Amino acid sequence: MRLGFASLLATVLFAGAGAAQSETLLYDHVHMIVPDPQEAAQWYQEHIGGEFVDGRDDRILVGTTRVMFIQGEDRNPSEGSAVDHLGFSFTDLDAKVSELEAAGAEVTTAPRDVEGLFRLAFVNDPWGTRLEIVEDPQHLGFHHIHLRAPDPDATFAWYHEQFGGVRTSLRGRLDGILYPGNVWLLIQSGDATPTQEGTIDHIGWRALDLDEKVEELRAKEEVTIETEPRDMTLPNGEISFSYVTGPNGARVELVQRAPDMR
Repeated sequence: MRLGFASLLATVLFAGAGAAQSETLLYDHVHMIVPDPQEAAQWYQEHIGGEFVDGRDDRILVGTTRVMFIQGEDRNPSEGSAVDHLGFSFTDLDAKVSELEAAGAEVTTAPRDVEGLFRLAFVNDPWGTRLEIVEDPQHLGFHHIHLRAPDPDATFAWYHEQFGGVRTSLRGRLDGILYPGNVWLLIQSGDATPTQEGTIDHIGWRALDLDEKVEELRAKEEVTIETEPRDMTLPNGEISFSYVTGPNGARVELVQRAPDMR
């Protein structure tokens, strides 16, 4: 069974100057490995924001992006993996960093100003996921995913080819791709380990027709299908999902949600 999903947010058509239009998918979720998913979800809900979603206590919705947790042990910190860190934006950086530190996060870079960009800081959550906390009042909530790659240009090209998006720069300073849901994909240069070795297991986009999208990707030499589409029943509806292998060992999930699911 595959489910229809008609939402202008989920799939939009963008075109670059002189370029053919390409399908753009809504950025859907990030999935992390932790010893106690419920404890981690509660921590994020209290200190990062969002609301519990899908009738589950192991995931929250921040804007249009799900932050979800799977039970597991012995994962390396996310820093240095193909998905190095996640970015969240708040109105008062200093207050939020102080709150996170008091709640068990490790501050690795104290709040500082970045000329032409915004104020930012880095912390590690209690389970080893690196978080960039920024003060970008024009873009609050789930702000970005930050990848790591030996060849950022090639990696940008791969994600843009598979999932669309607006290829542009963040405040004219950082190259990136902007996805519906107001989520940036950014990439820093450096060697990377596979995501399944770190706390950030995978990242995910939403497809209107999962079977169709998987067949499209299957025809491309640069894409490896890890798992065929399969169905799952959640308390609030049905989803279908599949995994593909992204550049530098990044695991990527494609998910199709029931029409009435946010």
